[in-house]
Amino acid sequence: MALHLLSAMNGMPEECAYFWRRLCVTACEDVGPADDVLAAFVVACSTVFPPKKTGRDNNLRLMGFLVAQMCDLSNRSRIYCSYGTIEPAAMKSELPELGTEDKLIISAIMQQKASVKCPENPWREWQRKNDWRAEGLLRFVGLKLPLEMTTVQTPLPPHKMLFDLPSYCYDVHTRVGLAMLKRLVQGVEGAEGIREFFQRNKIKGAHRAVGEALFFVEGGRIEGELIYEPLCGLEQRLFAHQFGLPLNKWLELRVLAEKALANGVIDRVREEVLHQFYGQEFCNQLRQQRTLDL
Repeated sequence: MALHLLSAMNGMPEECAYFWRRLCVTACEDVGPADDVLAAFVVACSTVFPPKKTGRDNNLRLMGFLVAQMCDLSNRSRIYCSYGTIEPAAMKSELPELGTEDKLIISAIMQQKASVKCPENPWREWQRKNDWRAEGLLRFVGLKLPLEMTTVQTPLPPHKMLFDLPSYCYDVHTRVGLAMLKRLVQGVEGAEGIREFFQRNKIKGAHRAVGEALFFVEGGRIEGELIYEPLCGLEQRLFAHQFGLPLNKWLELRVLAEKALANGVIDRVREEVLHQFYGQEFCNQLRQQRTLDL
């Protein structure tokens, strides 16, 4: 699937710089400490081989090689993504009540930020200079906590293909995903519990809360993911705090989102929105193209 999408990207050479930047983000966000060298190497390649100088065919081969390396890992991790979520909240002192392990995590993140902001060696200087390429996540490469790293054993939820993309792609960052989330908050058949939840718990940006809850049970899942359990716990309490919910209510929302996903409601609404946005003609074109590809 990754190489199929990469081939499609090659048909949009004017967007190549953008795709390189997203690849850097993916390396730091979804590979992370599972392979620090690979995460940094992807960013380094984006600086050494600029699209305009590399040429279209060479650029595709290089990106294909890097994507294959990332997909071939037996384990990956979103730990740097969690750091990136916690750091701005720590900067603004918008954190929930902290325990001993929480304070250790916050301290490590802030020390790393300071060491990159005022670099004392070439490596830190390189991180500072290229941090923008990975949306502020390159700064965390190399940061390991004095905690045990464990592997998540929970199986991933099944997905279906919608308009030639995996259903979990239509998340809070897409127009289709946002429309689906707003429908869930308003109330849809089979997921009435979500609407009732927000009737009982009035919060601003309810659809965003559903989106983040769904992310943790579907879109943000990685098979064999490496985690720090205390870091995951702090991240969940932070999201609950940001939405003005007690932790037990936030976890209840996650359960409701997971139930709607398992019952097929999420994908049903996604598909309805896709048909509304793009119409039957676009669906027919996809089918025709798929037939030609086969």
